[in-house]
Amino acid sequence: MSDTKARAKVLVKLTELAGASFHEDDITREGTRLVIPARMTPMEAVKTLEAHIKAEETLIMMSRTFKARIWDGAAAFERAVKLVTGMSGVGKPTDLGFFGSVPPSRRTINISSTETLDVPWGEVRVDLFEADMTLGGDMDEDLGLVFSLGAYAPKKMRTAIEGFFRVIEDELEQRSIYRGRAFDGKDQPDFIALDGVDPRRVVYSEEVIEQLEANLWTLLEQTQVNRDLGLTLKRAVLVHGEYGTGKTLAAYLTGQKAIANGWTFVYCRPGKDDLDYVFQTARLYQPAVVFFEDVDTVSEAGEGQDAVTRLLDTFDGVAAKGTEIVAILTTNHVDRIHKGMVRPGRLDAIIKIGSLDSAGVRKLIEANLPGDMLGDWLDWDAIGEAMDAFTPAFVKEAGDRTVRYAVTRAGGVPNRLETEDFLRSARGMDAHLQLMEDAVDSIASDPLGGVMRREITAAVKEISYTNPKVGVISPIVE
Repeated sequence: MSDTKARAKVLVKLTELAGASFHEDDITREGTRLVIPARMTPMEAVKTLEAHIKAEETLIMMSRTFKARIWDGAAAFERAVKLVTGMSGVGKPTDLGFFGSVPPSRRTINISSTETLDVPWGEVRVDLFEADMTLGGDMDEDLGLVFSLGAYAPKKMRTAIEGFFRVIEDELEQRSIYRGRAFDGKDQPDFIALDGVDPRRVVYSEEVIEQLEANLWTLLEQTQVNRDLGLTLKRAVLVHGEYGTGKTLAAYLTGQKAIANGWTFVYCRPGKDDLDYVFQTARLYQPAVVFFEDVDTVSEAGEGQDAVTRLLDTFDGVAAKGTEIVAILTTNHVDRIHKGMVRPGRLDAIIKIGSLDSAGVRKLIEANLPGDMLGDWLDWDAIGEAMDAFTPAFVKEAGDRTVRYAVTRAGGVPNRLETEDFLRSARGMDAHLQLMEDAVDSIASDPLGGVMRREITAAVKEISYTNPKVGVISPIVE
């Protein structure tokens, strides 16, 4: 098949995608010749040729906005061009007159945590349509910056280009670089490798597991069941607890379940990513999970009412009909959360992750220490009691210390761990645990302003000054 016939066949298919018909009796080019269909009379040929000339001289501007972020759209455009032409879009150089020209622009974007892709940007020449196309972005009031594509082409190519737009839409729907993936909230996101968290080594109490399953995981694993039952897939869940309890791990486990079940996972980095923009991205690629860590850094009164109001308004926006977004918020200081956030309708569930129970202590130890060093000779009740107030992070550290105690006792690689090794390790953690509890209490009850006040007070106590009218004055402190 000649290149001309192959090109015509592609244009037929694209025109059909646009819901129009292609005229096979049209005049076509074969090299330097114009080929007239045998059934066409000379007069019909003349009229058709005149129409051809007019169509080629008449240029039109077409544009389409797509519900996708700009780099997702650029990647879809690249795939669509290869799909219909067998080659990449040829970038159009910028003419600088006397100084020559600048090569067409291409951008390197992330498509996974380990892969990148070069995509066209700006003006691109697509010879199939005899068109100059412009890749860019438009600001959508509800969705933020989205991908847009303009085409400056002969009028005769209008329906074929409409079909090409359909191909791009299908690429975005079926092979988006963001949908069903995990990434952060940057304009050009970095992807998150969630496989770094081993679910077998993350342990919570049975009560916490029940809360996570009922309020988070069942929405992801039984999405269609929830839809069929008329249960909303919009949830805002606050996960709180002390340092080291595993709040972030809970969010990452939720991310794993999200990706496994076709949900998108977006991590909003505190102090770096705009929460409004992140939620707009979640709307584009829903169903989606939004993870916002340390929400108290935004919502505590010290950050100002504007930030709090914006955050609450964002939550209200998530409640729009048909929205399928699960928001996970974490905090170490639940007492700092603004009251307006915790009322019903703002947060659907509040999950506290605390210290492990005896069963959780045993499960975490067995998940992280060599199995051949553990056995039925251990007094798990005594070990659980010794670590009763330990968070998962403390239990993990106590287990590692236990192995070191056993190495010291055995003078080398130990055959097995003894109950006393665990008890000694737990006792050795007491001072560490007490220091952490005191530090948390100090921060929670007396934030930065209190620290500064104490420093100033200490300095003031060391000085006095003389007032000419009343003599020596000692400052009044607190």
